[in-house]
Amino acid sequence: MEVPVLVVGGGGCGLAASVFLADLGVDHLLVERRESTSVLPRAHYLNQRTMEIFRQHGMAADVYRLSTPLENMSEVAWRTSLAGDGPLDARDLHRMDSFGGGSTAGPYAADSPCPSTNLPQHRLEPLLREHAERRSPGRVRFHHVMEDFHQDADGVTARVTDRSTGWTGTVRARYLLGADGGRGVADALGIAMDGDGGSWNVVSVHFSADLSRWWSGDKVLITNFVSPDGGPVSRYGMVAMGPRWGLASQEWALHFHLPPDAGVDVSEEAAADRVRELLKLPELDVTVHQVSRYRPEAVVAQAFRSGRVFLAGDAAHRQPPATGLGLNTAVQDAHNLAWKLAAVLSGRADGTLLDSYESERLPVAQRTVDWAMFSFRNHGVLHASLGLLPGQPDEVTRAAFTALVADSPIGETRRARTAEVFATQRMEYQAHDIEVGFFYERGALVADGTGPPPRDPMGSVHHPVARPGHRLPHAWLADGEDRVSTLDLAGGGGAFALITG
Repeated sequence: MEVPVLVVGGGGCGLAASVFLADLGVDHLLVERRESTSVLPRAHYLNQRTMEIFRQHGMAADVYRLSTPLENMSEVAWRTSLAGDGPLDARDLHRMDSFGGGSTAGPYAADSPCPSTNLPQHRLEPLLREHAERRSPGRVRFHHVMEDFHQDADGVTARVTDRSTGWTGTVRARYLLGADGGRGVADALGIAMDGDGGSWNVVSVHFSADLSRWWSGDKVLITNFVSPDGGPVSRYGMVAMGPRWGLASQEWALHFHLPPDAGVDVSEEAAADRVRELLKLPELDVTVHQVSRYRPEAVVAQAFRSGRVFLAGDAAHRQPPATGLGLNTAVQDAHNLAWKLAAVLSGRADGTLLDSYESERLPVAQRTVDWAMFSFRNHGVLHASLGLLPGQPDEVTRAAFTALVADSPIGETRRARTAEVFATQRMEYQAHDIEVGFFYERGALVADGTGPPPRDPMGSVHHPVARPGHRLPHAWLADGEDRVSTLDLAGGGGAFALITG
């Protein structure tokens, strides 16, 4: 088989790339080793830039139909526990407006036609697959594995096996996109990853339960728990996973960190009891769907391209889940590369255009990885403001919480200090400029001699600017009786728009 592009990997990045390539008229083949899309809800937050891209390619309405309404994700909460009858149980520690809701609604709405939203990976990927298969019948092949590949001056030759039948054949492509999460293509190219390989373990429990009596409120998508009880699992987080939302959510993901020597049973058999214990709901009816373990990394590939092979998504960069940048950056990688491949393959541009993929996307990936790790580690600063320090005895932890909630002048001062420190976590939950304000200094652009706009060091305040290398600012325009965004002027079919002024 011969195709212009071979996409290896059928996760969010690869499936999005398939959609984008098809809309740009590029024939391609996608192969994915798994039988189906992800069964894990790990990635879930979709920021405004990603939703703008989905809008450009006619998928935004389908995503919004399934995803969290903004009113059910407009707050993030910190609590001591979900339930319990002790003097320090179920206490609110802090709340913050988030993701374009509440006090952040105005700037988010002014800067984009698309609100951010939330759709867990195990629901998003089937939707992306449906769109990809509709556009490219027979070209999206799950349960197919690329065994190996080699490249020459004219293209890439890959050996692909159908794992259902055992058939092995050869695919010849002019270009290969490695979107396989770092499980083969990057290693085969000898491209190393630089950064923090991770030194802690995260356990995620995906489960169903009726928590409508105890959840933090109809506006809250994420609750972070900091327990005054101490012990090996004293800090953990929980996310509503739908399919209904707010207090009506039926599915949840509980994430907690474990030191290697914690001695805590996190097997699937013990997971339901672990959920009940952490939530302080010993009689809760829990159905566990999946227990997964991973080690958060903060790494970026040394190169995003080797000859005719490109890396995107987790194959090129991996970061902690803080700020929800991983899947969003992956989709944006695919969007950046797809139009360039289309332009080169159609003869409208020469091959040097493809050099701009790495020069544009690698610095953005480094920025998002660094930001995710920094905002992740800032949770430790929040915990310190509560009086929690690593390794301290449990009785010291409990005394710190007792002092925090005390009905006294110093208790009030402690709470005021905590509120000021917790406000710094807007770098994660109000990261508006990080999400839509990234820009390219080098690449497929001609500089106009102007400098970059002011930068908010906390990543929240965005300054739109019509400067080469930046995202086109959003404004509503009249089109007869309809209104369109400036971002709609360049469509998903590869059209360009000339902006003057």
